[in-house]
Amino acid sequence: MTRVIFRYLFAEVSRTWLVVAGVLLFLTLGLGFARFIADAAAGELPVNTVLELAVFKLVENLEIVLPVSILLGVLLTLGRLCRDNEMAALFAGGAGLRTVYAPFICLAVIVAVAAGAMSIFAAPKAEQAMERIGAEGATTVLETLAPGRFRTFLDGDAVFYAESRDRDENLRNVFIRVKRDNEKGQPSQTIVTADRARQQTDDETGQVTLVLDDGWRYEGNPGRADYRVIQFAEHGVQLAAPRGQASSDVGTQSLSALLASDDPEAAAEWQTRVSVPISILILTLLALPLGRVPPRAGRYARVIAGILVYVIYINAVHLAAVAVEDETLPAVLGVWWVHLIVLAVAVGMVMREQGVFARRRRGAAA
Repeated sequence: MTRVIFRYLFAEVSRTWLVVAGVLLFLTLGLGFARFIADAAAGELPVNTVLELAVFKLVENLEIVLPVSILLGVLLTLGRLCRDNEMAALFAGGAGLRTVYAPFICLAVIVAVAAGAMSIFAAPKAEQAMERIGAEGATTVLETLAPGRFRTFLDGDAVFYAESRDRDENLRNVFIRVKRDNEKGQPSQTIVTADRARQQTDDETGQVTLVLDDGWRYEGNPGRADYRVIQFAEHGVQLAAPRGQASSDVGTQSLSALLASDDPEAAAEWQTRVSVPISILILTLLALPLGRVPPRAGRYARVIAGILVYVIYINAVHLAAVAVEDETLPAVLGVWWVHLIVLAVAVGMVMREQGVFARRRRGAAA
């Protein structure tokens, strides 16, 4: 009898979770696809990399989709079972909470293992691949620039213009303007004009450099004492880092590298990654008592409450990680105190459902 109940409940919650996860993944893929299409239309990305980047971004977003999907899957399944009085029938037939909750915990463990593999191993690889594609896109920047048209980069902070292209595929009569903050944090701009722009690639290291020949560089704001005018015969701008150069972004580093580092930013990163599978297990344990509703309440009665709990929980984890990164919170304490608080609330709700507190009160009264 127990096996029959396990298979039935496991099939119900798995089916609901797959539907919820599928919808969320589809929405995530669509949003990422739209964003990269917009970047490609603005000339910031090669068109042929849009789909690949969207897929890699989807892998990164799984650490958000999987926890909320398992929470909603459990809440919706328990809501339907209670609405149709199936939960009442199971308890009336002698099934205990352990028998009823076992399929939900089993699915949570499976999803947590998959999410752990995604957040700890797959997501950094996806971030590395996205950086590689971005670097490769930068190496073809001169090929994608059309002469006679202004092109904007860096969300409009950089403007590039070339009058024509010669037989050697070099751009002629180049104009570049970049807006940025100076060393004092004040807005400043740099304007560069050059007779020719060409691209150089180091065959050994793979480093790509944009070389400007015979030009002028105007740096600062006109009328200020720190305004500078520089004439140059050759001026190089690095477009892509050399092959094999390690990325300084902790998001691309492996778990072993993060654990070996003393940098608080590395500690915050690996704790955030490990928090993904932990949060799935805790959210499932929290959703089990939260999802049980009166038969007439409807299957969606606790969904809003569950989403609110998820938002508070996940934001608290990320705020704790930011505090670790800023060294306002010791790495030993890290994000673990958030997990412990939510876990304590979940265990307390389960114990209350089992009547532990009621029995203790009766025992104390006797």
